[in-house]
Amino acid sequence: MNPDAPDLPEVASEAIVVVDLVGSTATSELFGWRAVGRGLFRDLRSLITQVAPARGLRCMKSTGDGYLLSFRHDPSAAVAAVRAAEAVFELLDQVAIRNRSVPEERVMNLRVGMHFGEVDVLPHDREGPNVSFTFRIESLSGRSLPEAVFPLPAEQFPAENYVLCSEAVREILQRHAPPWRTQSLGWFQLKGFHGRWEVFRLLPGERQPA
Repeated sequence: MNPDAPDLPEVASEAIVVVDLVGSTATSELFGWRAVGRGLFRDLRSLITQVAPARGLRCMKSTGDGYLLSFRHDPSAAVAAVRAAEAVFELLDQVAIRNRSVPEERVMNLRVGMHFGEVDVLPHDREGPNVSFTFRIESLSGRSLPEAVFPLPAEQFPAENYVLCSEAVREILQRHAPPWRTQSLGWFQLKGFHGRWEVFRLLPGERQPA
């Protein structure tokens, strides 16, 4: 062992989730960060900490417009994606409940991207290509559909409160949790990644696409 070699971070296979507050910047500019924006982030952080730790949350980092989350399940790494999906949809359910009792300017809407793969484990952070890949998935919207091959019809793409996932997550959920369903958005070129990648909307089996 070379004592002068830098310490390399731990590498782990985790489910990576990016949660974004839809329109958070515009809301803060219109109603004020102190008056509204700060409260939205505080409420989102509180809801995440209610639903995610028991399902294997290992990292939670602010991204400015939301949070980067990672989930791990040591007995079976791939199960982390199942736990992450459970957490994400519980989060959306809790957001819907919250929204029914707040003024219009405090309504919270989310978009979520999910992926699974190896990451570098850093204190309170995760790094690596799979993290970047998750951000690329989360950034897709209805405006991205014309760029796709075999795109989903635009009228079927929701404006908010939806979950997008990679093929890796889709395969895990099909294998471990058959009730989950996916809906192909099409094949996209993702910045920094060669070729085209199929991206899916994720829904529990009992729910129908919007």
